[in-house]
Amino acid sequence: MFLHRLKKRLIEVGEQKFLEKLEAEYKEKQLSKRKLKDKKIKSLDQKFTRVAFKLAYVGINYHGLEQQINQQNTIENHLFKALQRVRMIDNRDDCNYTRAGRTDKGVSAIGNVVALNVRKIGKSDKLYAQILNRVLPEDIQILDECIVDEKFNARYDCIKRVYKYYFYKMDYNIELMTEAMLLFIGEHDFRNFCKLDVIANQNFVRTIMNITIEEVFPENAPRCSTLFKDDDRLRLYCVTIEGNAFLWHQIRYMMAVLFLIGKGIEKSSVITDLFTKFDGKPNYQMAPDYPLVLHNCEFKQQLWNPNPESHTEFTQGVYENLRETLSKRYIEYLHFYSMGASLLKVPVAVPEAKVKAEDKKSLVIQKSGVTVEGAIQNLKGKRKEKYDIKIQKVKEYQERCLQNNKNEEEVENQ
Repeated sequence: MFLHRLKKRLIEVGEQKFLEKLEAEYKEKQLSKRKLKDKKIKSLDQKFTRVAFKLAYVGINYHGLEQQINQQNTIENHLFKALQRVRMIDNRDDCNYTRAGRTDKGVSAIGNVVALNVRKIGKSDKLYAQILNRVLPEDIQILDECIVDEKFNARYDCIKRVYKYYFYKMDYNIELMTEAMLLFIGEHDFRNFCKLDVIANQNFVRTIMNITIEEVFPENAPRCSTLFKDDDRLRLYCVTIEGNAFLWHQIRYMMAVLFLIGKGIEKSSVITDLFTKFDGKPNYQMAPDYPLVLHNCEFKQQLWNPNPESHTEFTQGVYENLRETLSKRYIEYLHFYSMGASLLKVPVAVPEAKVKAEDKKSLVIQKSGVTVEGAIQNLKGKRKEKYDIKIQKVKEYQERCLQNNKNEEEVENQ
């Protein structure tokens, strides 16, 4: 404000030349400061290396992994803040960042993988992870790191992704769910088991390599407590799903159908019917986000080959951080347990399932939602432009592949 008034006053009294001289000196001073700063940065860090990080986070309190324009509370936003704070990168655009899995709001991970170019900071093993973990939030941690080839792409080099979905038994029939979920194995069209996004995906065929269900921690904390030990509904189960890639919300929609089958609302045959019903996706609610975890990502090459000595020290440091966080969460659990103990003075009655399969219309004959073709026709403005650009890129890519195949055949024939 003072400088603005001074400038205005100098103009009023006719000291235009003096004002121009001051402004020129100020700009020159600022420019010299910037050059000095850039010189220091370049002299400190000239060489980069590509590193893959095994990323773990509790996603319940975050709005997904992906960095967003209008949302600061994402995993990637915190990750890039930490990377810039410790001067490993200057910005995201220049580090060739890739990720194996893009988890949505509320979803957690213990084995996601990201890869990027960072400045070389020393020869010590696990040094990058140790530095980052000091500045990352307590529920976002690097579990491992590996120097990789400069062409390594965490998304396209990943050959298998493993997800786990946890749930309590409640009134679900586990045997029916176990029998039904085997129908998911193999290559199928999952357009009725995802949230349609025709701009991002035009191909809805995905392959489920394996799917299993098992009881987790038969003596888990809630059931081994005095209050809940006789409540069979609190048996904890886990569904493990292995696949090469997944669609948007695919696993949560798959679990929603399995829960309907487990409650007796749907029959197992509904899964087969949904694989062949293309006149519109049925309107049904997907399963909650917080029990879903990206458990592991596998690659052609072996990434994690720990040095026993350095890895033991590094693991101990991560464990100490997690133990402190876990102790806080356990105190919270005790608070909830105390509330339950004060309320449940009588045995818990297990409620009977109110809806039977024959009492409700199946998802297959319910009123359908929008079809893939309908979603494409409804695109307007910028979304339509994005779709046209994406289709054009796909066509060009397919043409290049065909041309490369022809060239290879000609070379072989010669």
